[in-house]
Amino acid sequence: MDEERSFGRWVKQRRKELDLTQEALAQEVGCSIETIRKVERDALRPSRQIAERLA
Repeated sequence: MDEERSFGRWVKQRRKELDLTQEALAQEVGCSIETIRKVERDALRPSRQIAERLA
């Protein structure tokens, strides 16, 4: 049975595939490193603008 993957897990996996640190991704997206950390933990639902930049 396949588990549904959260957006945060997807962001973390994709960031690692691209060999980016949380800091580098935050700079690319234009947000704080704390925002990236919270999104990856599913502790924060990103704004539409940030979500589009992450996707």
